Amino acid sequence: MVRQQQQGNPLPGRKMKQDGGVKRNSIIPSLDAKRTLTGDYDYALIQAVQNRWDNLLESRSFAGERTGKVSLVFRLHPDGRVTDMKVEENTVDELLCLLCQKAIMDPSPFEKWPAEMRLKIGEDREIRFSFFYN
Repeated sequence: MVRQQQQGNPLPGRKMKQDGGVKRNSIIPSLDAKRTLTGDYDYALIQAVQNRWDNLLESRSFAGERTGKVSLVFRLHPDGRVTDMKVEENTVDELLCLLCQKAIMDPSPFEKWPAEMRLKIGEDREIRFSFFYN
């Protein structure tokens, strides 16, 4: 039996499906949310999107069968609204791309910007999210 394992032969039987291990999906926003004027706001935004994306994937029993990347760009306004969302890159199917869009749109509008943030940034800002299925 040891010789078969060393030679790369799989063990007989079905693979077990169990919880645990490393998550096979992640978001990497294109901003540095540490010690900036927008840091606390951006952190809350990222968490809201990450939580919604995780819930969407879980509700569809996504098991990591697809790999790829979805990059989205949108305008974030001081009142928390999201507009002008565009798909910059999609290397997965349309359904998984739609889940990424929903992960951003479902929790919006986000919190209103603090006054200092509004004064420094102005009317809106461009935000980019990259979602990785791996």
